[in-house]
Amino acid sequence: MMIKRLYFIPIAIIISLNITFAQDYVPHDKVLYKQTPQGELKLHIFYPEDFSVNDNRTTIVSFFGGGWVGGNPRQFYQQSTFYAKLGMVAISAEYRVKRFHKTSPFESVQDGKSAIRWVRQNASRLGIDPNKIVASGGSAGGHVAACTGVVSGHEEPGENLSVSSVPNVMILFNPVLDTTEKGYGAEKVKGRETEISPCHQVREDLPPCLIFHGTEDTTVPYENAARFEQLMKQNGNDCLLIPAFGTGHGFFNSSWFRKSNTDAFFKYTMYESEVFLWKRGFIEKEPLGWEFDFNSPLFPKPKLDSKTYHKLRGGLKNSQIKFVKDKKGTVAFLGGSITFNRGWRNMICDYLKQKFPETDFTFITAGIPSEGSTSGAFRLVRDVLSKGQVDLLFEEAAVNDRSPALRRNSTDRVRGMEGIVRHARKVNPTMDIVLMHFVDPSKMKAYRNGEIPQEIMDHERVAEHYNVPSINLAKEVTDRIDAGEFTWEADFKNLHPSPFGQDIYAHSMKTLLNNAYFGFVADDDKVLAHALPEKLDHFAYDTGRFLSIDHARFKGGWELDPLWEPKNEERVRKGYTKIPLLVANGEKGWLKLRFKGSAIGMVALSGPDAGTIEYSIDGGEYQLFDQYTANSYYQHLPRYFVLGAELDPRKNHTIKIRMAEKANPMSKGNACRIYSFFVN
Repeated sequence: MMIKRLYFIPIAIIISLNITFAQDYVPHDKVLYKQTPQGELKLHIFYPEDFSVNDNRTTIVSFFGGGWVGGNPRQFYQQSTFYAKLGMVAISAEYRVKRFHKTSPFESVQDGKSAIRWVRQNASRLGIDPNKIVASGGSAGGHVAACTGVVSGHEEPGENLSVSSVPNVMILFNPVLDTTEKGYGAEKVKGRETEISPCHQVREDLPPCLIFHGTEDTTVPYENAARFEQLMKQNGNDCLLIPAFGTGHGFFNSSWFRKSNTDAFFKYTMYESEVFLWKRGFIEKEPLGWEFDFNSPLFPKPKLDSKTYHKLRGGLKNSQIKFVKDKKGTVAFLGGSITFNRGWRNMICDYLKQKFPETDFTFITAGIPSEGSTSGAFRLVRDVLSKGQVDLLFEEAAVNDRSPALRRNSTDRVRGMEGIVRHARKVNPTMDIVLMHFVDPSKMKAYRNGEIPQEIMDHERVAEHYNVPSINLAKEVTDRIDAGEFTWEADFKNLHPSPFGQDIYAHSMKTLLNNAYFGFVADDDKVLAHALPEKLDHFAYDTGRFLSIDHARFKGGWELDPLWEPKNEERVRKGYTKIPLLVANGEKGWLKLRFKGSAIGMVALSGPDAGTIEYSIDGGEYQLFDQYTANSYYQHLPRYFVLGAELDPRKNHTIKIRMAEKANPMSKGNACRIYSFFVN
C-alpha cells in the first residue's frame, strides 16, 4: 500500500495561544472500500507521523453531513488531521448521497456499515486494532455513524456478515437521531420513519457515545439529542451529551471549512473528544495543555444537572398511562407551607396541563403551613384520599420535620412518612408518589459539613423501601449556590423561596417529570399495582385517621366551646377560629377517650398560653406533656402531639387527660385547646 506524505503546519493544542490553521489538509491515501451500482466509494486516510503497518492503532471513521443529499469527505479533513496527531489512523469516508448517486438515506446507512466492516476486516493492512474503531460524523453523517452503532440490519448484501459493522465508540456532531416528524428527514424516509431512526432503536449493550449539539439548532432539534442520551442511559449505555450553548447547526467546523464559523467550537469539540477517548482507553496520552475560559460567552460554565439530585426508582409510568389513556387525572400536593404557598406547585400544574393537553386534571392542594409527616399521616384521609382516586401524589415534609417545635425524632419521621406512602398505596395500589426534600439553612450547613441531614436520611429510607421517586432539592440548591450560580441572600432569599427560588424548584421537578414521562404510551401498556413490601416500622402510621372531640367524656375544668376565638386579639392560624374546641384552663377535672389502635394523639392549639397536661393510658402512670413549643409565643398554631404509641392495635384503650399544676415558665397561662384527636 502506498502512503503519501503530507506536509502541513502542525495544529497547536494550547488553546490559550493564537492558533494559525493550515491552509489545506490533504489525506495521505485514498483507498477503495466499496463498489456500488452508482460508482466507487473510497476512504480518505490520515496516518500518524510515526505510523507503521505493523501498528495496532485506534482508528476513527468520519462521515460528512449534507442531509443525505450532498456533502464531501473534506468536511472532516481537519478533524482527521487532529486525530492523527493524537496517534490514531483517521479516515474520512465517502458514501452514497442523492445528488451524485440518486440514492436514499437507506443506502447511506448501508455504506456506513460497509465502511466500518471494511476497516475491521482490513485491520492488519491498516495497522489498526479491530476492537478500537470509532464511528463519527456530523448531521446526516452523524446519523450514518449512529446507525452503525445502534440500528440493526441494513447491511450490504453479499458482504461477510461475520465481520461486525458495529464500531466500538461513537462521536457525533449535531447528528440526526430521530427520522420521524419530531426530528429531521421524515419526508425522505416516508413510510419507514422509524426504521433507521436511532432514537427508536436504542437497547442495551450499545457502544459508548459522545454527542455535541447546538442548543439553538433549528435544523436538527437539540431535544432529539437530549432524548437519545436519556434513552441510552436508561438502557445502561455510556452516553454523554455536550451542549454547544447558543449555537445552531454545523457549529463544530472551524473557519477553515465554513468561513462564517468561529474556530472556538472546533477546538472545544476536539478537546472533549480527546478527553472522552482517553477516559475510555482509546488513546494512551492524557489530554494536557488545553486552557478554556469557562466564563466567556462561548464557553459558559456548565450549570449543574438537576438529574443528579433525582432518584426515579420505580418511576411514574402508571400516572402517565392514566393521563394519556383515560384523559383524566387527579394530582395531590401534601405538605407544609412550601406546598401551601403559590409558586412551584402552580408551575407543576401548568406543566402537566401542557404535557398532557387532552387530559382533564383535578388538582388537590393539601399543604398546611407548619405541618410535617406525622400530621400528614393522620390527615391524609381527610385532605387527600377522601377527594377521590389520586393518580399522582407529591409529598414534602423535610423542612418541618426538622423543626424543634414539632419534636420529631427519626422514629417519628419514619412512622409518619411510611404511614403516608403505605396508606396511600393500600387505598390505591397504582398511585404514583414523589417525595421532595426542600432546603433550609440547617440542611445547607449539614451538607457543607459533609453530612446528610437526618430527616432526609429518614425519608429516603422510606422512598427506597417503597421504590418511590425522590428529589433532593436541599442538596441541589446548596450545590448550585456553592457553584456560584446564585446566592441565598440575593436570589433564593428564604426557606419560603422568592419567585426565583420557586423557579429553581419547578425546573428540577419538571426535569424529573420529563425523565419519568419519557417515551410513548403503547396500546398494550397497563396500569399495574405497586409492590407493598413488609413494613419498615411495625408501628408506622398507615391507618391514621381523625377521631372527633365528640367522642370524649369530660368533667370539671373541661368544657366544649362551640365557637372558640382568642380574647386578647392574639394571632391564630387561619381556619382555627370560631370552631368547636375542647378547652381547659388549668382547673381541676379530667377528660376521657376510648379508642382502638396502636397510637393516640391530639391536635391542640399551642399558643402563648399553652399549658402542661398529664395523661394516662389504660390506667398507667400519669405522664407530663408540655404543649408550649418554640413558636407558641406569637401565634395559636395547631400541633399534632402523639401521646401514646406502640400500643396493641387489636385492643380497646382509654386515655385520660388532666391539667398539670404548673405550666412552662414561658407560657402566659396553663390552657389546653383540643381541635381533634387522631388514632392509628
